[in-house]
Amino acid sequence: MSLSKLVRSTSSIPARQLAARNVGASRAVCSNCRPISNETSQSRKAGLSLSRRIQVSSQRTYASSATAIRPPEQTVDIIPTSRPARSVPVAGAASTSLLLEDIRHLLVTEIGGADEWLGRVEAALSDLEAQRRGRIGVFGDHLAAPQDVISALLQDPLADSEATRQALLRRHEASNIEVFEIRQDVKLHRDPEALAIPSSWLQASGYDVVEVNAQDTDAALSTLLSTDAHIVVLDPIRLIDTPQLSVMLPSLLAQGTVHFVINGHLPPNVSQSTVETSLRDQLSRIKIESLDGTTFDQATSTITFVQAEKALTALDALATGLQDHSASTSASKAHTFEVFQRKFLHSNIGPLQTTLHQSLSSLAQPQLHTAQQLATLAISHISNVISADRDSTRAASHTVSELRRSAMQAASKAKHTSVSSRGIDGAMVEGGVQYEMDKLKGDIERSFDGRLSWLGLVGRLRVDDVALEMGGYLGNRFGVELERQIIFETGELSQLQTDLDHSADHIIRQLSNPTHGPKPKTHPFTSPLLSNHLSTLSLSIPPLAPTSLLTPILIRRDQLVGLSVPRLQLSAQRALLSTYSTAFLGVSMSWVSYVPPVDLISAGTATGLGLLSVVASLAMGQRLWGRAQKRFWRDWKRVTGMMKGDLQTRFATALDTQILAKPLAAAEGLEKLIQKREKRLDELQDRLDKLRLRL
Repeated sequence: MSLSKLVRSTSSIPARQLAARNVGASRAVCSNCRPISNETSQSRKAGLSLSRRIQVSSQRTYASSATAIRPPEQTVDIIPTSRPARSVPVAGAASTSLLLEDIRHLLVTEIGGADEWLGRVEAALSDLEAQRRGRIGVFGDHLAAPQDVISALLQDPLADSEATRQALLRRHEASNIEVFEIRQDVKLHRDPEALAIPSSWLQASGYDVVEVNAQDTDAALSTLLSTDAHIVVLDPIRLIDTPQLSVMLPSLLAQGTVHFVINGHLPPNVSQSTVETSLRDQLSRIKIESLDGTTFDQATSTITFVQAEKALTALDALATGLQDHSASTSASKAHTFEVFQRKFLHSNIGPLQTTLHQSLSSLAQPQLHTAQQLATLAISHISNVISADRDSTRAASHTVSELRRSAMQAASKAKHTSVSSRGIDGAMVEGGVQYEMDKLKGDIERSFDGRLSWLGLVGRLRVDDVALEMGGYLGNRFGVELERQIIFETGELSQLQTDLDHSADHIIRQLSNPTHGPKPKTHPFTSPLLSNHLSTLSLSIPPLAPTSLLTPILIRRDQLVGLSVPRLQLSAQRALLSTYSTAFLGVSMSWVSYVPPVDLISAGTATGLGLLSVVASLAMGQRLWGRAQKRFWRDWKRVTGMMKGDLQTRFATALDTQILAKPLAAAEGLEKLIQKREKRLDELQDRLDKLRLRL
């Protein structure tokens, strides 16, 4: 029975009694580690064989009740003779091998540029040369902690020796191994990229574990496609919304068995059903088009929630309790078994072991099935390459490519030399938008310090000059130099538009009406529909006028003159009125306090209070005027900051909708016509269809 069932069966026994029962009967069995031989290591890397060990006494079973009450039997290695072990051929692999060989030939001679798929097909051919144990690939990023899941999945403290347990837990220490294999053997072996352990779960399932930690997506996918089943470990927040999984999942789901394991604590106020619904919703958006036209059904996916951290804590507690043989620690042993029972049940590792075992047991001939599925994916890849080649510029003529290149190059040059794009981060360039705005800002600041200073306004007893001077200054000076530069650039863009339109018309006539010999022949690229489309497009595109690109400057200028300046004028009026009112009130109160019948203060005191009220009113007015200026500068920063973006957007819109519209439309239409002549791709498609019929 499984470890989780054993936990449930012992949960009814008091922990103290269970601890006392296991004190004398449980012990850690350590076996010396020795390196794998070169022959075995090479065989593992090629995926053709596994190290073969046997037990002297009894066959090991997965988490059996026998292992719960006694340590595992001693094991010995069978020393291999000089004669190598005879490999067992894969039953029924002849037709699949021939199909893979034809696919490999097609990849080498016709497709090209698909080294990763060529390597995958060749690896599948090599894999079919000899029968092997099943392989289950495990993948997940560091946030999902897939290594912890595998550590919890494969541990059996009731049967594992301490050396086996530590080798499993520390298999990735001080290393960054991209592909790590854990396989079943009767004794513990370790080399840099593999670990052979006597594992109950591996023995019962008949599968070895291949952990994939490659950062390169193609390399990771190649390794996973060479395995017979897959465990995808996810964190409960992002689920499959990660860069690598979004690329690999379509191929993994199309290949076959995928188990999704969600590891970790759920977010607050989130249930497992909610997370599962979100995952299935993400899976439903993955379109897996198979050769028969059916799509991937996400409802068939197996989803398991686990907490590997709790499982490791529970297993560690159990292993510690089993190693302690002191009779004086029965209380601590009781606590240890309580921790194990509680945390292991909550971790849900037991149901995961059972689910995986049942699912893997249902796969008949997994090695052959994996090769067949890889052949299907390889044919699908070739089909995608053919479809992409039909749409690529490889079939386009040099004339059409030159039209597109010259149009894009001219547009890029115009964009980089435009005043709207002029400038350097952290510095200013003369003639740029920021340079002109800063120069104008300096003039306004000098005006605020001079004629429009607070004392200047108070001395003139009027603030109407604020609106007149500021409005006139901004209306006459704001963006004037930028307007001159943009008008000049508009003329250059208009000439560029004319040249590109003429070039597109010339190429259309050249490809549509070639002359060969005495009689003109209709060129295969002739398309009345394309000609009509370009003629309609020419009539619908308005020419560039000198003021076409000035709209952002005019709008931002009107915002300052129509909104910011009136607000500044109103603030000045309020400040001046507050100053005069406060001063008059202070002087009046001082005078009233001095004259009879009040006669509260002396003449000197009244004079001092009156002067103090005047000074205070001036200070208050100065503060109000300063606040008004700050509001004005906030408006200024917002308006001038958005103006540069508006100019860039307007310039880019003019390039896309007016300058490049016709030449790009002509290039696109001609490329579609050229694709009709791709006879070589048609022949390749016929060969691919014949291979598809052999699946």
